[in-house]
Amino acid sequence: MKPLPARAPPVRDPWKDNARLALITLVVFGHCLEPLRGVASIDALYRFLYLFHMPAFVFLSGAVARADVDLKLLKRIAFQLLLPYLLFQGLYALAAHAPGWPDDGPAGITTPYWLLWYLPSLAAWRLLLPVFMRLRHPLALAVLLALAAGWADDVGYRMSLSRTVAFFPFFVIGHLYAPAWRERLRGPLACVLALASLFALGWAATTVPDSRWLYGSNGYTALGVDDAAGTLWRLLRLGAGVAGTAAFLVLVPQRAYAVTAAGARSLQAYLAHGFVVKFAVVAGVFGWLEASEPPLVNALALLLAAWVLVRLLASVPAARLLSPLTSPQWLERHLWRAPGA
Repeated sequence: MKPLPARAPPVRDPWKDNARLALITLVVFGHCLEPLRGVASIDALYRFLYLFHMPAFVFLSGAVARADVDLKLLKRIAFQLLLPYLLFQGLYALAAHAPGWPDDGPAGITTPYWLLWYLPSLAAWRLLLPVFMRLRHPLALAVLLALAAGWADDVGYRMSLSRTVAFFPFFVIGHLYAPAWRERLRGPLACVLALASLFALGWAATTVPDSRWLYGSNGYTALGVDDAAGTLWRLLRLGAGVAGTAAFLVLVPQRAYAVTAAGARSLQAYLAHGFVVKFAVVAGVFGWLEASEPPLVNALALLLAAWVLVRLLASVPAARLLSPLTSPQWLERHLWRAPGA
């Protein structure tokens, strides 16, 4: 009996990897802008990025998510999301003891530190998706849940609950409509409309009364409005996120380039870049930039620095170095017992 031929590895979609690479660069760029906020132009650019870059990231995560639950999915959630979350939460807690660290570090295991909120939220979205896909109107219910969550005063940073609910509609949209969007939003006219939409969102970003509306991490009371106004603002935020996501994805190239493969390693760049940004604050890099360069020069320099940092952290050598943390197979071997073993 002839042995079965080896199964070929799945072919990756260059469009999705290009999008991931561009988005992780914008995420790092946004975090680099944070220490310079207070300057009007920097603040406007920061709010513009936050209108669409995380919604687009969540959209792409939904586009590749499965709508069924099995042991393989649960294993991935445990060892590729929750364990890396605990490991990086601990590492950021240790780093926060460094002299001059600009914040207090993690508040505890159940409150994700800064950028780590995405891991428990992604785990929750993957578990929620199979349930919602068996409902008659999954997107409408996800939007209603996102709006209603702001009514609860105790919904906030703990367990990333508020962000999980507030961004879940983008995850559902990505799962339901990513292929259709990709086919329909193509061509020169779509690109022109996408650029016009992004310019309009740039203006809209200046009208956001508080950047916390863009994070999805607080209830309406904490943001200083009543439930009616808060519901309207969150609905507008969801609409802006959808428009920005669609416009951004129209402009993403479809073909593969030499740098495209780095998009497959975007998560490791996402988890690790926070150390570089925070230590740059400690070293006084951002203070020097703010004092010596005009805002436009700072923005361009930080965008270039974000691109270089992402290329380094998403490289193959970095993947080998970070894999014990981002994909802890050493823990999996000790903790996981295969069925029947």
